[in-house]
Amino acid sequence: MTDNAEKKDGKKVGALHSELRIDLHTFYAISTWEGRERGTRKDTIIGMPRFFRLVSSINRDSLADNPYADAVMYQLEKLIDEAHKNVQRLLDEANDLIAELPSGISLSNVVSKSPLNIGVHSHTPLGYRCVYLLVGFDQLALKLFQAHHYGFISRQHRDDRLYQGGYQIRKIFSAAQHYRSFPITRRDIVLATETIPPAQQYFGEVDREVLLGRKRSRFSPRVNAESLRLLHERLRHTSRDHKAEESIDKQGDKDERQG
Repeated sequence: MTDNAEKKDGKKVGALHSELRIDLHTFYAISTWEGRERGTRKDTIIGMPRFFRLVSSINRDSLADNPYADAVMYQLEKLIDEAHKNVQRLLDEANDLIAELPSGISLSNVVSKSPLNIGVHSHTPLGYRCVYLLVGFDQLALKLFQAHHYGFISRQHRDDRLYQGGYQIRKIFSAAQHYRSFPITRRDIVLATETIPPAQQYFGEVDREVLLGRKRSRFSPRVNAESLRLLHERLRHTSRDHKAEESIDKQGDKDERQG
């Protein structure tokens, strides 16, 4: 039925709905999902639910035209993309080792008898992409334990690869945890408002490419068009002022030489 026909008949389409659930088979993946409280000799590690809340806050600030939030969104996306490649590389390495089985021997896939089934709900695409990464890490852990059990790799090799896989997720959590929300927009930067110094002190200067919307996450909202107009206008004025200063300096040098 066409949209016009629906309007004519007074019919409306209901809200879209979908549910995502995952199975985690290893202690390593489950503990990464849950996180870890601060202990006597161990620091706190946030879990996936906490990461969802953090990245949701960053996304809200990005929607509000906060360039620092845009920069962190871009950083998180790059970290997640890189982590996917690294975990896949480790998994391929483990699969290649097990593939060296002599002929006449077969191995079934390793799974937990009672995996933890979790319903996943994230307000951002980056949250879901991090979940896919966690599932990949879970598959890596399964394969490493299987490879060690059947004598393909040493305990040290197994533990080293498990650490490498877990680190891929922890560094993403750390980047999100480092974020601080400041009430600042691109317009504030153009107008040099008093909200800028605290954000600059914490984050430093905003990357020019991020500020102009040229470098951003593919999951970020569009940059505010009015803010971009003001930024480009300011840059044109700055460029003209800079050229005028250079002209004055050159004329001064010329006068000194003639004198």
